[in-house]
Amino acid sequence: MTDPVSPSHYTSYLLRVWRVDGERRCRALLEEVATGERVGFGDLAGLLTFLEAQMPEAQEKIEAKGFLANTD
Repeated sequence: MTDPVSPSHYTSYLLRVWRVDGERRCRALLEEVATGERVGFGDLAGLLTFLEAQMPEAQEKIEAKGFLANTD
């Protein structure tokens, strides 16, 4: 039996979420496990927008918006 999830359609992330003292909103850092590439977000809405854009049909939009910038 073959694996239904091909490597080209699978991405694994480590997600960190925290609050800065005195702020109500959360911040997040998403790290792609395979590459170590990190993307930071000032709020959860930005995180969700990024994740929605990871759908294969939206790959060109991701690159055009510069979402894949490393936060090191």
